[in-house]
Amino acid sequence: MDLILIVLRLTHILAGIFWAGAAVLAAAFLVPAVRATGPEGGKFMQQLIQKQGLSTYMSIAAWLSTFAGLALYWRASGGLQLAWILAPASLTLTIGAVAGILAAIMGAMVNAPTATRMSALAKEMESAGGPPKPEQIAEMQKLQVRLGQAGVWAAVLLVIASAAMAIARYV
Repeated sequence: MDLILIVLRLTHILAGIFWAGAAVLAAAFLVPAVRATGPEGGKFMQQLIQKQGLSTYMSIAAWLSTFAGLALYWRASGGLQLAWILAPASLTLTIGAVAGILAAIMGAMVNAPTATRMSALAKEMESAGGPPKPEQIAEMQKLQVRLGQAGVWAAVLLVIASAAMAIARYV
């Protein structure tokens, strides 16, 4: 086995573990807790995103896992040979790959921009010096719902991707 293949597999698996685990943790526990705790939850989320960089680390893990996975898929499929793709084990990998790619796209187009806007809005509300304006509260609630829903979908897609890749060899 050559070194490049080992590095690709390690990158794909380790980054994928972090990404999927963080997505499930966020969707199942963090976002609901933040919503339930109101302004204090907002401060926690601001710390987690801005100072701890969770969304940055998740984005890096998502892209590392996705690009390494695509390279592995290309190599294993002999350059996307249809006969390989349609074999049962390969088809299971294809389902996992599509789910992972959709999660990456959703993260880039929905989750990351929503989290960024939430952070900016939280800064605006904090720097205003008084209570937040009703429109700021309404926007924050809308953003929280959007992030929560998109986070659940991303987590589901990543569980599908992980499960498909875990069982593909045995199908």
